[in-house]
Amino acid sequence: MRAIRLLTLFGLLVFLTAGCASMPLLAAMDALNVAETGKTSYDMATGLNARTSLKQDTSADAQAEARLRAALDAQGGSLRWAVPQVSQGRAFVVGTYASPQELERARRAVANIKGVSETTLCLFPAGSRPNLDATDGEIRDNIVRLAGLRTPGVRVHVIEGNAVIIGRVRSREEEQRLKDSARVAGAASVRSYVRIAAK
Repeated sequence: MRAIRLLTLFGLLVFLTAGCASMPLLAAMDALNVAETGKTSYDMATGLNARTSLKQDTSADAQAEARLRAALDAQGGSLRWAVPQVSQGRAFVVGTYASPQELERARRAVANIKGVSETTLCLFPAGSRPNLDATDGEIRDNIVRLAGLRTPGVRVHVIEGNAVIIGRVRSREEEQRLKDSARVAGAASVRSYVRIAAK
């Protein structure tokens, strides 16, 4: 009986010793975590490992695009989701409209935007999408992939199944490849507003 008590006491002593020994180890790990957090905060504050800040576009086209965006937002409805794009003073508005009255409001809202010489509305009736096999996003991705689009100055939009291509291309062949790709990708219609970039 005495042997069992001694053995139990010895086991308890070993357990307590091991438990106490593990406490400094946990404390040391917590100290390392705090140090790492402090180091990361310092790195971010001093710019080390920080991401490069984005430069804001302050060009005349960017300012005109912001004005166009504000004019569309003020109209509310479907127009606040429309995408404005301005290039060399030419503006495009791509999106949907819910009614003929909303389309008329869009025309009036974008009529006199400072910095815009001409505005093209690429607006489609909301809910007019034909029964297509792919979503608008899938059609757009397929157009870009099929065309092998490498020109950063070209934007492809697909709204209610209709493809709208805006920007500058290097050649008529590149424009034709984009249009053909849109048809192969299943777009219900294709509107091209591209220009040939000056060489």
